[in-house]
Amino acid sequence: MPTPSSILSLFSEEEKQLLLKLEKQRIALRRKPFWWAFVIGAGVLLIAGSILIREFKKYENSEWPFLVLLASAFLFFAGVAWIIFNFPDPKDVSWKYKKMMLRRLVPKFLPGWVSATSHRLMNEDIKKSGLFSNKANRIAREDYLFGQSGKVVAEVYQIGLEAPETKRWKGKKSEGGANHFYGFFYRVHCPVIFPCDTWIFPLQRKFDLGVDNWAGVSEERYAHNFSSKKIITGDLEFDGLFSVYATNPESVFVILTASRRQNLIQVNRLFSAACAFSYTENKVYAMIGFSEDPLDINIKKEIGETLLHCHAEELGRMRGVAALISAL
Repeated sequence: MPTPSSILSLFSEEEKQLLLKLEKQRIALRRKPFWWAFVIGAGVLLIAGSILIREFKKYENSEWPFLVLLASAFLFFAGVAWIIFNFPDPKDVSWKYKKMMLRRLVPKFLPGWVSATSHRLMNEDIKKSGLFSNKANRIAREDYLFGQSGKVVAEVYQIGLEAPETKRWKGKKSEGGANHFYGFFYRVHCPVIFPCDTWIFPLQRKFDLGVDNWAGVSEERYAHNFSSKKIITGDLEFDGLFSVYATNPESVFVILTASRRQNLIQVNRLFSAACAFSYTENKVYAMIGFSEDPLDINIKKEIGETLLHCHAEELGRMRGVAALISAL
């Protein structure tokens, strides 16, 4: 892998200038909260001071206190308008960076892979994985990568899902909040047919702020489903991390071999949020959540060689995850 200082050489001079422009916009966005605090604070002081002056002068036949109040209000709203229209949209900065980053880094670090900043993953595709319990009423489609990893072909979708969470109470269905997922959806095409359907969910949440709730909601469906059986592998480390459900308990160990169990443990360690996996027909699926997009800019980090190096490592990890979960 090239050193961080060599990654920038992949970009043309025009693209380097655009990166520099995006870095200036990132700095501006980082200063935006300060300007909000300054404008609001100054506006409150000006308007409050103008009101006090007007109170003191209300018995005098003079219009200038009212004009001062009017001028203070105008300056305040002018400052608010300046902040709203002068600073760039964070989503626009992010989209421009990711589009250019993927175009340059994917051919270098994932030879033979293709990428796009949008895709057409549908509810039916997600349903086949069995890893998200609800039909999403909103799918935010972001990055897409596709390519070969060893003997398998991997598709990596970045998605945001939101669906109403259906709960049962005294035999009746009711809507209770929303089920969210934001992260990577892996669909890996394998040259073998798996002997049964198997679903693997994390035992514990890694985040307490709703990031990992989707995994528990999805697992609950299998825990109360007679067609799927809970499996204990006898591997203490693996059983301490995952809950396993399968349609055929006798065939599940053809899938969950010792090497594949170790691979799933390794993948679980790579990510700070929940990871769930499934094996069905000739495909392996994975849903890996995150609280922040690992391929996005960070408002606190400079857009330059170091950030590009981090994203190059993240792209390489995608191919590695596909190879680990398939174990072929």
